[in-house]
Amino acid sequence: MASALKSCSVCDEQFLVKFRYQIDHEGSDARFYCSKDCRRQATEQQGKACCDGCGTRFTPRYAYQQLQRGEEVVHFCSMDCRRPAVSQYRNRQVHNQQGPMRIAVLNQKGGTGKTTTTVALGAGLAARGHRVLIIDVDSQGHVGVSLGVDGDRSMYHLLIEDEQLSDCVVAARPNLDVLPGDDSLASAEIYLARLSDNRDRRLKHAIGDNRDYDFILLDCGPSLSLLNMNALTFADHLIVPVSCDFLSLIGVKQILKTLRNINEVLLHPISILGILPTFYDQRNNISDEAIKTLKGHFHEKVLSPIRVNTKLKEAPRHQQAIFEYAPSSRGARDYAKLVEWVEEQYNHRAQATA
Repeated sequence: MASALKSCSVCDEQFLVKFRYQIDHEGSDARFYCSKDCRRQATEQQGKACCDGCGTRFTPRYAYQQLQRGEEVVHFCSMDCRRPAVSQYRNRQVHNQQGPMRIAVLNQKGGTGKTTTTVALGAGLAARGHRVLIIDVDSQGHVGVSLGVDGDRSMYHLLIEDEQLSDCVVAARPNLDVLPGDDSLASAEIYLARLSDNRDRRLKHAIGDNRDYDFILLDCGPSLSLLNMNALTFADHLIVPVSCDFLSLIGVKQILKTLRNINEVLLHPISILGILPTFYDQRNNISDEAIKTLKGHFHEKVLSPIRVNTKLKEAPRHQQAIFEYAPSSRGARDYAKLVEWVEEQYNHRAQATA
C-alpha cells in the first residue's frame, strides 16, 4: 500500500491509503478513492457497480448482487462477498433489539493483566467493525494511558453528577470510545458509601438501555469496591484474567464467592464468560500446572493462554494497543484468538434470538 497522501479522484480530499478498495488500477494508471461512497460514485458514472465487500467494479447481472440495506442500496460481485455482509446486518438488527454485550474484566488480585486484556479486546473488536465502549473503573486510569486518551470527565461524573454518557466518553479509535478513570473515582467511592439505597446499581441506572454500542467492557480495579460492585451489577458476563502462578489461583476462589453474592444477594444474574490464563511461560512447570488446575475447576470456560511477551509491556508506553504496536508479536496473536472467540459468543447470542 502507498504510504504518502493521495488525492481522491472524486472529491479531491487528501487521505492516506489504508484499504484495497481505495486504489483502482487502470492499466499503468491508478485512481484513488477516500471512501466507499466516492468509489461507488465513480463506478456508477461509468455504468458499473462497486462491490461493497471487496471493492471490485462490475456490471450487475443477477438479483442477489443488489441489496436494500435500510435506505441504502449496496452491491456484491459474488455470494462470497454478500454472505458476511448480510450476516453482519442481521446481527446488528438483533443487537438493536437486545442491546450491547456487557463484559466486566475482573480479578481481585492485582497484576493479572486486566487492563492489558481490556484494551486488547476492545481495540481488536473495534478493528473488526464493532462499536465498543471501555469504562475504566479503576482510579489509576490505566486504560486512558494505554490508549493515549485523556478526558475531563470520568465515571464519577456519570454516577454522582448525573451527566450523560455521551458527554463523558472520549473517542480513542474508530469505533472505540473510552470513559476514562482518574482520581475522582476515589471521591465517588466515598459518596457511594454514604448512600443507603441502590448504591451498587447506579451505573446500571446511569447508562440505562443504551444501544450505541455492540460491546461495553469494564476494566475493574483489584478490589471488591463499590465501584466494582456497580460494574458487576451492570455487566452480564465476566472475563477473569488469571496469571499462571499459585497465588493467582487462590484469588479465583474469591471471584467465585463474589459472584455467588451478586447472584444471590443482589439478584443480578452474571456468568463467567471465560477464564483467561495470562503470563503463561511454557518453560515453567507452574504454568502448565496452573492451567491444569483451572481446567479442573472451570472445564471449557478456560480460554487459550496469553503467553509472556515483552511487547505487551512495551505497548502502553507507546500509547498503542498491541495490534498497533506489534501486530505480528506473540501477544497480538494470542489476543487475536480472544477477540475472535468473544466475537463468536456475540454472534451465537444474536443467532439464538434471531
